[in-house]
Amino acid sequence: MIRVRYLAALAMAAAIGSASAQTPPAAPAAPAAPAAGPAAAAPVDADPVVAIVNGEQVRASDVIYLYQTLGESVRQMSFDLLYPQLLQSAVERKIAAQKARVVKMDQRADVQKRFQFWQERVLEETMLNEAVERALSPEALQKAYADLLTQEAGQEEVAVKHILFDNPEAAIAVVKELDAGGNFDAILARVTEQGIGRGGAMEHFKRDEIVDVFAAAAFRMRPGEYTTTPVRSDFGFHVILVTDRRFSPPPPFEQVQDTLRQDLGRRLVDEFYEDLVAGAEVTRFNFDGTAMGAEPAMAPTPVPVPGPAR
Repeated sequence: MIRVRYLAALAMAAAIGSASAQTPPAAPAAPAAPAAGPAAAAPVDADPVVAIVNGEQVRASDVIYLYQTLGESVRQMSFDLLYPQLLQSAVERKIAAQKARVVKMDQRADVQKRFQFWQERVLEETMLNEAVERALSPEALQKAYADLLTQEAGQEEVAVKHILFDNPEAAIAVVKELDAGGNFDAILARVTEQGIGRGGAMEHFKRDEIVDVFAAAAFRMRPGEYTTTPVRSDFGFHVILVTDRRFSPPPPFEQVQDTLRQDLGRRLVDEFYEDLVAGAEVTRFNFDGTAMGAEPAMAPTPVPVPGPAR
């Protein structure tokens, strides 16, 4: 079963944990310092102050965290365009937090409970991110690639041309025409123009990548052979001509590395949680606190969930 939390963690597998995957481009690097002399420029602050609110600093990282909470469609917009509103939101949040602390809102039990929830979530996600980042190494990807090549080694592929008809009579007539020496491409062009058939060339495919009855017929033939009996599928009646047959070439690493990264990331996330709970002493209860297996005393009242931040 795919974990619900993996919907969020999948992105971590591609650019785990760091802000770089979802954050705006980094600030330009500082110019190289002069070879000598006391006037060498100080390095640029990696997390500069972007606002000061009642004496408290708002840093670039605060804006980045806000940016990461935006929906994917919003993050497609230019960061420069979003920055003024992000900065305003960061300032407003800072002011709200300052005023809440004045009235000791941060010491209320319900707020402390939410603090604990988010603190534990951040700790969990950070631990997960760092564990997957360590394991999702170039060497691990190369091993996954080697495993993929082993799995797909020697798989046969065929390329075909086919004509699909709605009724068997038209398909049988084309087979007879081919038997008499007719040209497949010319017949395809004619029946397509007449509107009684349709089809074309199909690039190389493996046996499990196509409808079973179609694959069974195609893989029985050698290049140049065609089906002497129309092949019936859920789509209609096919006349199939095999144009090539080969063993599949290995896909280049660059072509499959994103898929390998996602698949390996998914496995690493599952392994992380399996290892995490191994050996832990856990006792579970029903939502109302009664023992598991007992009939709950009453239907649970939904717990209100705070809405998203601005």
